[in-house]
Amino acid sequence: MGAEGNQQRGSLVTGPVIGIGLAVACWFAIGPDHVVFALTVQGGFLLMALLVGPALVDARRTRYRVRAFEPQLYALLGAEFVRRVLDVVGWNRIIGQMRHSERGTSMLARFLRGTEQSETAHLVGAVATVVVVVIAAATTHIQGACQILVVGLVLHGYPIMIQRIVRFRVTSRQTEANKFAH
Repeated sequence: MGAEGNQQRGSLVTGPVIGIGLAVACWFAIGPDHVVFALTVQGGFLLMALLVGPALVDARRTRYRVRAFEPQLYALLGAEFVRRVLDVVGWNRIIGQMRHSERGTSMLARFLRGTEQSETAHLVGAVATVVVVVIAAATTHIQGACQILVVGLVLHGYPIMIQRIVRFRVTSRQTEANKFAH
């Protein structure tokens, strides 16, 4: 775990430095009430999430268990619609190809691991988003807080919901197949 551990530690430092540094720089350069601030900061949070997420994927693994009511709730919130849009524009195909290109364990295990990694990364971005929303609201930048929240919901909230819906479908089918196999 030597080189991999060092890389993960480096990502745990580099990610927040990029995300927080960009947020602070943009706060003073653009201002929190401008939509460009919300978009730029979320871009930084996406990069931060990509760096930090893989290092945290195995922390608290019980959070990956999807309750039966969750997919229905997420569909009501529009996550299924967003997933279909991502299918139409080809995003899900690109992500699927990335997940299939990994070496090692079975395709299903790689796929499920990919949903966990994506969910974890987006969760990191969502947490950072909430922190900036609270700071913007506390400093009376309500318009900025709302813009940051909306962009964060689209870039982090919906991907989390989609990963959970997909993982629920896959694990439910797997459970059903195991019932019939025994």
